[in-house]
Amino acid sequence: MFLSDKTREAVVRTMYAYAAAYNRKDADGVMELMAPEIIAIGTEQDEWAEGQEQMRASMERDFAQCDTLSIEYGDLRIAADGIIAWVAAPFEITAIAGGKMQALRGRMTVILMNTWDGWRFVQMHFSLPAADQEEGRSFPALE
Repeated sequence: MFLSDKTREAVVRTMYAYAAAYNRKDADGVMELMAPEIIAIGTEQDEWAEGQEQMRASMERDFAQCDTLSIEYGDLRIAADGIIAWVAAPFEITAIAGGKMQALRGRMTVILMNTWDGWRFVQMHFSLPAADQEEGRSFPALE
């Protein structure tokens, strides 16, 4: 698949627009980047949001829990075909809540669609490595 420089630059701009709005805890800024049919899957049991209403509620809950919040990406791996692009990247979220700092390192995948209004997120998935999983093993040891 061929990824044009123009598409790569537009997708990267969208990814960093999301990070900037997230870092400001700007729900309106984040929601501007979401397609109406967004599905966002987080790392916790209850973090599955479908549609803009659930996405906003989930994000506002996260924002309310933290004094400061930021997301930084590692290398963005981008591919595209027509009006669809997909991105995979390592990430780190740093949060300060109740005077305590917490850093979460994980992986994310997103699917974006090029619309009349620009590239919009249609699916997001964040994951964290399993704490009890041994390196090099797909499944924790069965006892």
